[in-house]
This record gives sequence, C-alpha cells and structure tokens, in this order.
Amino acid sequence: MKQIVVIGGGPAGVEAAVAAAQGNAQVTLISEGPIGGRTGWDSLLPSKVWLHAAEVAGVAAHAAAEGVAISAAQVEAPAVLNRIKQVASQWSEREAQRLHAAGVKVIHGVAAFSGPHEVVVRNDASQQVLAADAVIIATGSVPRFPPAMKPDGQRIIAPRFASHLSTLPPDIIVIGGGPTGSEFASLFSRLGVKVTWLVGAPGVLPMFDPAVGQALAAAMAAQGVTIHQVDVERAERVEDSVVVTTADGATHTAAMAFLAIGRVPDLSRLNLAAAGLHVGANGQLAIDNYGRTEAGHIFAVGDAAGGPMLANRALAQAWIAGRIAADLPAPGYCPHTVVSAVYTVPEVAQVGIVSGGEGELQRVRAPYTASLKAYLGDDTEGWVELVYDTATRQIRGGLAVGAHAADLLAPVALAIQTGATIADLAAVFAAYPTLSEAVFAAARAAR
Repeated sequence: MKQIVVIGGGPAGVEAAVAAAQGNAQVTLISEGPIGGRTGWDSLLPSKVWLHAAEVAGVAAHAAAEGVAISAAQVEAPAVLNRIKQVASQWSEREAQRLHAAGVKVIHGVAAFSGPHEVVVRNDASQQVLAADAVIIATGSVPRFPPAMKPDGQRIIAPRFASHLSTLPPDIIVIGGGPTGSEFASLFSRLGVKVTWLVGAPGVLPMFDPAVGQALAAAMAAQGVTIHQVDVERAERVEDSVVVTTADGATHTAAMAFLAIGRVPDLSRLNLAAAGLHVGANGQLAIDNYGRTEAGHIFAVGDAAGGPMLANRALAQAWIAGRIAADLPAPGYCPHTVVSAVYTVPEVAQVGIVSGGEGELQRVRAPYTASLKAYLGDDTEGWVELVYDTATRQIRGGLAVGAHAADLLAPVALAIQTGATIADLAAVFAAYPTLSEAVFAAARAAR
C-alpha cells in the first residue's frame, strides 16, 4: 500500500488527504495546530465572520450604496469574537470528521524533510520519522511585512488579528489595494469606522480587469472612504495613534492601521534541501499542472505553491495532487475556471481570460436590472460581463460587480471548463426571478 504524507492541516491539506485516501493508500496528515489551519483560525474564516456580522446587522449592499450612515454599535465586537470561536471550532470538527471518515491518520507537530522519502515530525512530546512514497506540501502562506511596517497587535494590526479585535477604532488607515485590503476597507467602513485607504501605485485590485477595480473604487469613495493611490513607506505607532508616511512625503494619522500588503509561501521550516528541492528566486517551488515539483513524488499545492492565493484554487490543486499521488485519474489544473472573488460592497468577481489581443475577444454586458430579482432586493447597481472568442465564440471569461457577484460567475466557469459558446449560454433561462438571469441575458445580447 502506498504511503502518502500530507503536510498542512488547512483546507488544502484536508482536501488533498481525503482525495488521496480514495486510492490504495495509507494517508497521514501532519497539522501543526488544530485542523483548519491559519485559514480556519486566523485569517479567512474570522474575516468572513466579521463580514457576515455586518451583513446580518443590516449593513446590506443597498444601504452602503445609498450612503446610509451605519453605527458601529450595531455590531458588538465581543459577540463577533465569540462567534468566530464557535464557527472555527465547528468547522475544524467537521474537517476532522472528514479525515476520520476517509481513514486518514492525523499527527500534530511541525514537519521537515530528512530525506527525499522521509519526513520528521516534532512536537513538545516526541519526534517520529515517517517514510513516504509521496508527499504533498500544503503549508499555506505567511504575511509579508517590510521592516518599516510591522504589526504590534494593538494599534498596527494585520488580518490574523481579526479574531482578537475586541473594540473598533473611530478611524483607521487600511494599507493595501488587493482583495484583503479591499474587504477590510469595506468592512470597517460599513461598521461606521472612518477609513483612509492607501491602495498603492497600481490602484485598487490591480490583478483584476480595470473595469472591476474602477467600479469598486468609485463605490467605496461614494460610501465615504478616502482613497489615495500611492505607495506607503512606513507605519509607526505614536502614543495613542498611528502615523503612516507615503512615498510622496504625505502623512496620514488614525487610531489604528491595518496592513494587507501580501503573503509568501510558508516553506522555510521544511528543510527542502534534504528532499532535493530548491525554492526559486520568486520564493516559490516550481510545479506542473498536477502540483508535482521537480522531485516528482513531492507535490506543492495552494498558497505553498505561490499565487494567486485563493482558497478555491488551493482546493482544486489539492484535489488533483491527492488523486495523482494515489495513482488515481485527475485532470490537470486549469486556472481559467477558478473564480476570484472579493467580498466587498459591492461584491466583485472575475473568472477566466478577460483581456487579449486586439480583435481576439469580444465583450457583452448586462445590468442587474435585466433581472426582476434585482428590483425585489434593491440590488439594481450591478452588472455582469461575458468575454468570448471572436472566432470560435467560446466563452473565455467573465466579470461581475454587485450583490452575489461570485455566485453569478459559477455558470461562466462551467462554460469555460466545457468549451461552451455564447450561443450555448444564450439558450439557457435561469429560474425567474434570480440574479443569475443577468448572465444569460448578457449572452443573448451578443451579436
């Protein structure tokens, strides 16, 4: 029986282990902390609980879009922190049950290679060596902080402090124009905190189509967020406030600062050299479409394999790597079917190829008002755009800005996966009334 070791107890590690256990393999998962990893306990899940708390407290998309003032008192921070602990525990238990049901053995400790086919696991009580025919690295990522911008956990915070944010400041400076910075700038604004958003020279969501970033920036500005498109040089605590200095020499002062300036793969403790692996100049391991590194029997998935650092990308790569490691069939990873979503107000999402050579791609857009549901929920400020090949008319990508934008792009991702054309989508009529009607209305508007 094949021996497969998965390093990492987050979503990617669990997915890889469960997938591998479907083959003729004995799978062992090594988790440094509780099952769920940083995603479940420190970053993604806590932030989404905060976002959900704001939503259920009445801070809905239409209220923010209309500039309705929202009081921070509507969301009690201690209650949110308790909810984070509750949800994180429930999710961790659910993931642990998945592993148990699949027959995966779980060991807690810190893993490192001692040879190409050996992994040493150390914890406070013991040390053991595991022999492995295949190893899947799913160790996630850690935040990157320049020397002049480091969190102190009190006035200068980062995403991992979302599960400890016991009080909300009157004002805050959010540093970073990527998905995490965007979500927290939107969240703090909805909670009644005065937000200054320093997005960096590339602007808001530079990894998205320009139309998406521009739409979000305009909506956030309309909600009262002050946006500066400039790089940040340093952030320092000065008594009961934080002073942030930007590249143009300007300074910005607030009660707190929030750093969302990037992450890097967490590979430093793995002793990769013992396995014959070397990290590239970009800080990443080179992998193929199945997650295999140059070692062949060693895989890297999710954040451990570099960007884009998306949870659904990590799960897709992990499922593929787990099956391949267990000698089960699996398709190669296709980045074009992974929906990138940012849970701001308005929500924004993108999938596939949205830009190309002149004349190669066509675009067609439909407003949310193509759906009766938009009027029922007062979600009329939104749009969906389809991108398709001029010659073959196959769907290549999609964009959405508005309520439930990420959900709307699911059929677009499937269309890309199956090679569907704009005519194929045009022939589909979604349930009436639903916001998803806008996707198919856009296809029918194509010439």
